Amino acid sequence: MFCKYCGREIKEGEICTCRQQSSKTPYPKPDIRPVIHQQGKNQKHVQLNQNQHERKSINRSPAGSPNQRTAKKDGKGLAVASFLLSFLLLVSFVLLRVVLQGFMQESTMLESIYPYLIYVVPFLLGLGAFLCAIFSLQDARVRTLSISGILISVIFVAGIFASKVLFPYEADSYVASSDRSDEEDEEEVGKDNSKDTEDASKEEETAESDSSISQIKSDYQKGTLDYAGVKNALVKLDTDKLESKEAEEVLALQEQTEKDLEDSLEKSAKSSDYESILKKLSKQKEELKDEDELITKLSEKYEPEYILYLDTESKNLLAQGKKDDALKLLKNGKTLVEDTDAVDNLIAEAEEGVTGGDYILPESNSRYLTDADVSGLTLQQLNYAKNEIYARHGRKFDSKELQNYFGSKSWYNGTVNAADFKETVFNEYEKKNAEFLRQKEFAMHDGGYQLDQ
Repeated sequence: MFCKYCGREIKEGEICTCRQQSSKTPYPKPDIRPVIHQQGKNQKHVQLNQNQHERKSINRSPAGSPNQRTAKKDGKGLAVASFLLSFLLLVSFVLLRVVLQGFMQESTMLESIYPYLIYVVPFLLGLGAFLCAIFSLQDARVRTLSISGILISVIFVAGIFASKVLFPYEADSYVASSDRSDEEDEEEVGKDNSKDTEDASKEEETAESDSSISQIKSDYQKGTLDYAGVKNALVKLDTDKLESKEAEEVLALQEQTEKDLEDSLEKSAKSSDYESILKKLSKQKEELKDEDELITKLSEKYEPEYILYLDTESKNLLAQGKKDDALKLLKNGKTLVEDTDAVDNLIAEAEEGVTGGDYILPESNSRYLTDADVSGLTLQQLNYAKNEIYARHGRKFDSKELQNYFGSKSWYNGTVNAADFKETVFNEYEKKNAEFLRQKEFAMHDGGYQLDQ
């Protein structure tokens, strides 16, 4: 315990000496301030020691302490997370807006919230990326990376909302059930019914067209229909309503009939049966309702060959003294060709009794010439024989010598100017023989025969 007068520590029951001396000296007034001052001084000393201890403990911590490393590691991780969230923002927007659009609209659970998911999910990811980049700024070593993450997240989010403004989502197939009226439901039911009716009618038309094409093909294969019959039957089909497969079948059938017709006529031409060729072409032309390109082309090809055949055969008959047979052949041929003037010239020659004697090589248009055919010909005769092939087709000549020579022949009828003449009128014999005679002419003399000398 302490003395209440002087503050000295005394034992219990003991009287302080300050009281024993009270009779000799006046009682001193207790001085408490030194005690209080001492106590404050001790507290300041203790606080100073604590601050020094803390300062020493802080200074003793190593530079690479775990606390410092954790802070730096957390900053780098947040920066990486910011970039990852920005990437997921872009991927989610593309998936929701483009890839998964059909799936979302078909799903009854998701179609109502789909228009919002397109923008909400990317926005949340962008917000997360922005916050991660902001917090990672505390780490000075990744500060540049953090700023980049902030810019990227802001740009991506701005791009999402810009797309919402510039290219807004339009749910064509989505209509909320709560917004549908009874009238709209009835209209849709009516549309569905009409669509079903149209589909059914299209199926019926397709079935009819299939059966029609099959029937035409079957009749053609049986020989019931010829080229003209197939063409007329195909014209009756409504090609606009044909499916792609049916259209391919029609084209294939047309190509097949055209090829068969050309092959059959070519076979007849090899046996010089031109009369049957022109009769067939004339029949096809009469049966067809419209002008046919293939028939016209074949007529232009075989009619000149037939006229040449009539010329050769009639002259052979005349040479044998069968004038009546020659005239009969020519008159029958006249009924099959359009160029009746050419046949009239042949008839006139036959009535006059003109034979192959007017030709240097009478058969140059009906068979291939050989060396024996030209062995006795002079240079001039070779040249005349070559031009004789041209003169047969009415070619006029710039050379006065040739024009005067062929003008003296009863069979010559010059109607085609030299500049307008086409060698396409030649048959195969005439093409080969003209080249054969040219080679013989220039083989006999360099430069060939000189005209008008």
